[in-house]
Amino acid sequence: TDRSCRSRGGRLGSIERMGRGGHGGGASGAAHSHDEEYPEDTWNLYQHIASAEALNVQASSGAMGIFRPFVRRLETAGSLRSDGDEEMLIKVTFSSPCSPRRLMVIGGDRPSHHPRHVRVYVGHEDIDFQSIEDVRPAFETTLPVNETGEAFVNTHPVGAFTNITNVAFFFDANHGSLEETVLQYIGMQGDHTHDKREAVHATYELLCQGHGTSAPVQQQNTV
Repeated sequence: TDRSCRSRGGRLGSIERMGRGGHGGGASGAAHSHDEEYPEDTWNLYQHIASAEALNVQASSGAMGIFRPFVRRLETAGSLRSDGDEEMLIKVTFSSPCSPRRLMVIGGDRPSHHPRHVRVYVGHEDIDFQSIEDVRPAFETTLPVNETGEAFVNTHPVGAFTNITNVAFFFDANHGSLEETVLQYIGMQGDHTHDKREAVHATYELLCQGHGTSAPVQQQNTV
């Protein structure tokens, strides 16, 4: 099946590099670690991922394995390999609204297998290879071979990545123009809120309007 995508004019990103031994510092807002094992990992939004799904990948233990603490970014366990061609789609749902400000992507295996380009989609929980042609990415950028885990990219426009509840990463090319792309790690730096994704429960009461008629009034519980 041909799942190739043409450029749809998404926002382009620039590449920056972190100093050795650092992970880009903290971020404003609610930037503190919820992982007792890695209390200094204040920036990494992996702690707020409720679920992750990988499409067009070979058999694996699941997509959650590529989201982990920064200090474990160079581990190869849990890496994902595309299946049949170079494309791979990773879909993430957060447990509470998050604002990713920077991304780090690390490929696996040989440098020729590392992702070379990514398109990022926000607010499209049901996106797949059939619908992706019809959706404009919020952001896209080329990616370097990032074997040492020092390069990252800034997301923009800022508003598109503020208080989001889901995000999808579409990797459509690798550095060797091979049929297999290998993805080892995705890191997301940013802020989060403590509001949970919960359904709003509504109750209705009947208020008399005169002439024997009544109208429903909705009362919403806070979440």
